[in-house]
Amino acid sequence: MKTKKISSSISITILCLILGLALSWQFQSIRNNTSVMNLENQKKDDLVVKILNEQKNNENLKAKLNELQVQIGKFENASGNSDKNMKLLSDEINRLKIVAGLTDVKGKGVIITFAKEDSLNVADDDILSILNELRASDAQALAINEQRVIDTTEVRAAGSYIMVNGRHVIPPYQIKAIVDPDNAVNALNMIGGPLEKIKLFIDVSVQKSDEVVIPKISEELIKTGKLTTIESK
Repeated sequence: MKTKKISSSISITILCLILGLALSWQFQSIRNNTSVMNLENQKKDDLVVKILNEQKNNENLKAKLNELQVQIGKFENASGNSDKNMKLLSDEINRLKIVAGLTDVKGKGVIITFAKEDSLNVADDDILSILNELRASDAQALAINEQRVIDTTEVRAAGSYIMVNGRHVIPPYQIKAIVDPDNAVNALNMIGGPLEKIKLFIDVSVQKSDEVVIPKISEELIKTGKLTTIESK
């Protein structure tokens, strides 16, 4: 009789262990599935953000095209009126100076700051990846530590420093951008975005600002001595 009771107790214990393991596995499976679903939802959200950014970029390009067409129309309408032509030319020169980075500018945007104590971990590729994402978000002006970034600006490592426009920039490294703040923050922080990898090793902050001031580039950095214009036929 005692043997039967012991056998029955062991059987119940084994059954409870099996049941406990089964419940544990089921709970783990549910948790894993939930994690996968959350990750998929995040990826979908990031994809939506990317699509919206691309749509915004297309709208901006269309707006720029319309602006150029309007400008051409103004020049055509001003034909024969010297005062009007001079005003249009002056306005166009000022606009081109802004585009070329030859004037100080300000506007809404973001400021990205790398922690000074992590400066040795900051690579030129980290900065370039952020600049590229900001450009993709339609940034209209960029600067690194008050050095204006234009199409010919180089960003490269030089020992323990970063070189921008041929000049050393000293930590803490700070990137300023005149850009739609919400679009920029969403693009920088999305899964697989530039900040995901950087934040594993570096303390970096992204701050929205209603007034980002970006200085003009030094005119000595604009080199055209090797360029020759091609006369139109």
